[in-house]
Amino acid sequence: MKYKALIAATPHQSLQILTDKLKLLEDDLLVLRSHRDFFIGKKGEFAEFFYEFFHDIPETRILLDHFGKPDVMKLTWATWFERLFRAELDSNFTSYLWRIGLKHVEINLDQRFTSLGFSLVRKFCHRTAVEAFTPQVALEILRIVDKLVDSCILVETSAYIEATVRCDVEILKGIADKIRNPVTIIGGNLRRLQRRTDPKDSLYRDYEFLISSTSRCEDMIEDINAYVEMFQREASLEQCMLETIIENMLERLSAREKLEGVKVELHLSPDARFVRGDPVDLRHLFYHVIENSVEAAYVAKSPYVSIKSFRQEVPPHTVRVEVFNNGEVINLTNISDVFSPFYSTKPKGSGLGLSIARLALRKNFGEMDIEPIPQEGTRVSLTLEKAD
Repeated sequence: MKYKALIAATPHQSLQILTDKLKLLEDDLLVLRSHRDFFIGKKGEFAEFFYEFFHDIPETRILLDHFGKPDVMKLTWATWFERLFRAELDSNFTSYLWRIGLKHVEINLDQRFTSLGFSLVRKFCHRTAVEAFTPQVALEILRIVDKLVDSCILVETSAYIEATVRCDVEILKGIADKIRNPVTIIGGNLRRLQRRTDPKDSLYRDYEFLISSTSRCEDMIEDINAYVEMFQREASLEQCMLETIIENMLERLSAREKLEGVKVELHLSPDARFVRGDPVDLRHLFYHVIENSVEAAYVAKSPYVSIKSFRQEVPPHTVRVEVFNNGEVINLTNISDVFSPFYSTKPKGSGLGLSIARLALRKNFGEMDIEPIPQEGTRVSLTLEKAD
C-alpha cells in the first residue's frame, strides 16, 4: 500500500502549533547559518558514520541491502544532512520531513530505529561541534541543533503515527462501506414485514428485536464514518460559541428522540462563551458526550443531565465544560475501557461515541476527565482553549 496516497497533504497548521512549542526562533537560525558551510562540509562523514552504524544491526542491514546500494543510501543521508542545515523551516521543509515519515511506514521500518537514527544525528553534531569550536560557541550551536533535531523528530514521528493509524482507519471505513447497504436493505425488509404482521402475533416482537439490532448496526456505521471523516480532515481552528454548538446538538438529539424522559439543564458562564477549535469537531464532541451522559442517566428514576461551563485559571486561558448525569456511578476500574472502540455497557450503544469525542479533543488540543461522584452519578469534564 502506498501511504503517500493515503495522506494527500501535510497538516501544516497542526504541526506548526506543535513545532512552535520548541521555540526555534529566527535568531537561532541566523546563528546556525553562520556555521552552515562547516556542517554541510561534514555531510559525507555523517553519511558514512550513519550507514556503518545501521549496517551493523541485523534488522536494518536487511533493509539496507534490499533497498539500495551503499553509495545510493549514503548519498540519500548526505543530502538529508545538508538539507537539515541549508533549508528554512518553511512548509517545503516540513513537507519533506513528512514524506520521509510516510516512507518509513511504507518500507515497514520500526519506529524505534527512526528514534535511534535521530539520536545518532544528535551525537554526530555534538561530537563534531565540540571538536571544532570553543566550548562557549559549541554550547550555543548545539542548543539550536538540538531544537532543530527535535523539530524533525516531531514532524516525522507525526507522519509515521498518522500513516499507521490511517491504514487501520481505511480498513474500518472499508468494512463499514461494505455492510451499509446490506444492513439498510435488511432493516427495510424487516419493517415492511412487521407492518404486515398483527401486533398481537409473537412474530411482531421478533421483528421488533431484529429491527432494533439493525438500527444499532446502522448507528455504528454512522459513527464509524464520523470517526473516519474526522480523522482524515485537518482541524481548522477558529473562535466558536459554546452556547450555539451545545444547543444545536441538544436539538439534534431531541429530533432523534434521544432526550425523551431526561431533564437537561444548561448553565453556561458569560466568562466562558467562546472557545478556540474546529466547529465540526466540537459538534461531534458535544453530541457524543451529551448522548453518552443521557444514555447513562436512563437507569435513574428521574434521569437528569446538567451542562455547565466556566473559565479556568489552571491551566491558564482555558474553559472547562462539565457534563453530569445522575445515572450509575462509573467504576474506576472501567474508565480506561470506555475509550476503547466498540466498548459499551449500553444495549444500544455503538461503543464509538467517546472514541469520537476523544479524537475531537486530541485534534483541538483539549482534555477529558471522567469522574465518579459517589451516590450521585458521573461527571465528564472537558477542557478547551479559551478564545480571545
